[in-house]
Amino acid sequence: MITKLDFTGLKFFAGCHAALAEKTVRVDARWTGSLSPLADRERRWTDRLAALCPNDPLWGISAQGFPADCLAPASAPAVGLFPTWLLALTVALQRWARQPVWQGAVLEAQANGCQLALPYAHQQVCTQALQHAARLLMAWSLGPERQAEAAQAERAVHEWLGQVQSLGLAPSTLRFFAAARARGMPAVPRLDHLQIGQGCHAQWLDSSFTGQTSALATRIARSKPLTQRLLANAGLPVPAQVVASSLDMAEAAALKLGWPVVIKPSNQDQGLGVVPGIRDLAALQLAFAAADRLSPGQVIVERHIAGADHRVLVVGGRVRAVALRVAGGVTGDGVRSVAELLAQLNADPRRGSDKRSLLIRIELDAQALSCLAEQGLTPDGVPAAGRVVALRRIANISTGGTAHDVTAAIHPDNRALAERAARLVGLDIAGVDLLCPDIGRSWREVGAGICEVNAQPGLRPHWLAAPAHDINGEIIDWLFQSRPSRIPTAAITGTNGKSTVARMLHHIWRSTGTLAGVCTTQGVWVGDELVSTDNLSGHPGAQMLLNDPAVQAAVFEMPRKGLLVFGHPCERYDVAALLNIQDDHIGVDGVNSLAQMAELKAQVLARAHEAVVINADDPLCLAMRPRALAARLVLVAREGRNAALQAHREAGGEAIFIAAVAGERWAVWASGLVQTPLLPLSAIPATLNGLLPFNESNALFAMALARVQGLDWAAIVDAMSRFQNSPIHNPGRYNLIEGLPFQLLLDYSHNPDGVREICRVASQMVVRGRRRLLAVEVGNRHAAHWPALASDVAAAFDEVVVSCNPEFVQKSPDYAGDDPVAQMLGRAQQALLAVGLVPDALRVQADRQVALQDALANARPGDLLVVLADSWEVLPVLERLRQRLAGGLP
Repeated sequence: MITKLDFTGLKFFAGCHAALAEKTVRVDARWTGSLSPLADRERRWTDRLAALCPNDPLWGISAQGFPADCLAPASAPAVGLFPTWLLALTVALQRWARQPVWQGAVLEAQANGCQLALPYAHQQVCTQALQHAARLLMAWSLGPERQAEAAQAERAVHEWLGQVQSLGLAPSTLRFFAAARARGMPAVPRLDHLQIGQGCHAQWLDSSFTGQTSALATRIARSKPLTQRLLANAGLPVPAQVVASSLDMAEAAALKLGWPVVIKPSNQDQGLGVVPGIRDLAALQLAFAAADRLSPGQVIVERHIAGADHRVLVVGGRVRAVALRVAGGVTGDGVRSVAELLAQLNADPRRGSDKRSLLIRIELDAQALSCLAEQGLTPDGVPAAGRVVALRRIANISTGGTAHDVTAAIHPDNRALAERAARLVGLDIAGVDLLCPDIGRSWREVGAGICEVNAQPGLRPHWLAAPAHDINGEIIDWLFQSRPSRIPTAAITGTNGKSTVARMLHHIWRSTGTLAGVCTTQGVWVGDELVSTDNLSGHPGAQMLLNDPAVQAAVFEMPRKGLLVFGHPCERYDVAALLNIQDDHIGVDGVNSLAQMAELKAQVLARAHEAVVINADDPLCLAMRPRALAARLVLVAREGRNAALQAHREAGGEAIFIAAVAGERWAVWASGLVQTPLLPLSAIPATLNGLLPFNESNALFAMALARVQGLDWAAIVDAMSRFQNSPIHNPGRYNLIEGLPFQLLLDYSHNPDGVREICRVASQMVVRGRRRLLAVEVGNRHAAHWPALASDVAAAFDEVVVSCNPEFVQKSPDYAGDDPVAQMLGRAQQALLAVGLVPDALRVQADRQVALQDALANARPGDLLVVLADSWEVLPVLERLRQRLAGGLP
């Protein structure tokens, strides 16, 4: 028997993790003891589950489909039932709590522990669901003599559900979520509504309101008098009505219209305040007083129309479902009293007092007693077998009624009538309430009346009437009949070059006329508009793009920190690239080796749905090929002689590499053994005619990604021939700033490989004066970086100014004590002096703005000044300097 169960290390991600499709929490579970051997354990657990929450399609889960309904395909084989059921039951309890979650995964499982990846929407609800799931499974595993403990655990679950269901989605919205996920569509709750789809293809839903539902049409529908006049003027059959502001007016209206009449508030729905079949002034007075409290001075007196109550659902101009609504009541069996029959009816677990319940409990209240009296019965009376006893006057589901499906029976004339009513009001989704003696015969023959046209109609009548009819899914299919749900997405990860490749790919997309978005460490762009200068790479920036209805394609830079802290912004990408794995951030946040970093970055490859692009020159990248599940793989290499690339091509694979064509170095695409020269690298301005080999590689990656996303070569080549290392195209990445008396190169290099490239480039540039360096970003996170780079820096530059970003320095575990900044600057100074940089050529300055001002002031005509810093801090200073030099500022 399991005697103790602990959960440790709950890590909530803002995005997806471990191949799940939604926000994820990672859980480590450890237990003491083991389950006693029972051959029928799973059957017993399934029976208890069925009794706990009977088969109820509202929440998209049943005992029959458990636990498979709650398990993602990525779930690992579990040791025994316990890990699988612990995960699945936690997911199920969240769904019953009306949380928009879908599936989880067992990541690891041993005899006495497991690691789970659970979906969540609300952290507290998820944590509580996990605790209840564990308690239930442990209680269900006890012997028959301890069933009281199981019953107690089940009662605790019901009490908990009653407390937390209000935190979840409305039933209809939740069903839309489930229908979208079942179709493989991205579905994400946003504030107070649900978003299905991405970017320009997204559709919004709030219950049965869509993003296209007209506000004016909704206002008309919610004014019953206005709707009645509009339909009457169009020749549709509607009951005559009068809006009464006083009881005298109501009495006069009833006498004029003729008994019986209906009293209803003018601005309420779900049957609130509606009293039909009024035949005398006494009943009218009572009904008017109640309705006047709900809509003071605006009470409708309407001629009563005899006929069955039908809800006709019109979606996109077409009738999709028809439900015959039946007023709440009981059916006699000749044995039990009305009160006993009602108790049995209310025992249905689908019935509750919450308006979000699938069915509503019927109380023996004043209306029920009045209905009984009219039928010659009392609560203690025993109705004859088969006798239907009405306990409500109206047939709304919200007042305790139920429904039967009559979609197949509706007459074409009645169908056309409902469709025209919805069209006249202007609603894309409408619930037309049609009173008609026989829905299978034309209203022109048997008579009928439209008593309401509802905006944001409830779908419960159709769920009850036809449980197998996926009406929410049908509405989603209509919404997306002429569009996909996803926009093209590309995710780019690695150590160096991510921002540049992302900006290059974004530039290619923009050149095709597509309004593409991109998020990098330098900011977020929608089209050519810079919408944020914050580092929102990864999940935060990607969410901005995926939620923007203007964005037609999106490119994401996926950094290490973002993957560790936030997870993924969506459950899948179209394409992904792994650029390289180099020495940066090793030893931080639990990533202690290059191999571990490669595994982390490979998560991005695993989510690519169509294609991945991988660096064949980097063994660590090549080793991640098995993580890629996409059918299409493109290898990138600087030379066609790369052994892995050649083997890949011989097997029919695709590749892009550099090869000589007519005496020049060209980018060449290969599909199998067929080669297609694309353009000379000298035609790509970002390569500075071979001075920046890493930008040659970056260009290869960008072109490969664009190609596997379906863009044609002419557009790709044209775009790359116009991409420059400018603050406009690629801020902070080898920007050569013009308009100054000296050369200024601005870059964000901060890790050893990036800084060594800067040193090489600076050494090869033609400089008449001195080579100067201002390093703000180097060594902030790792004390080992300056000792590793000191020789390269001292060899490349005549003067060096070292500054820092205090925020990063203070967070680094490498710098302890009272003054981490002083430690960092001191170590940098010591490392540079140790390799022979003379003291007069070295300055340290803690304030990076002062350091920048000094570096600019000391630079002389003919000098080269390299600034390694955040471009958004440097560019405004440079612009003011250029204006001052041009005479624009004092």
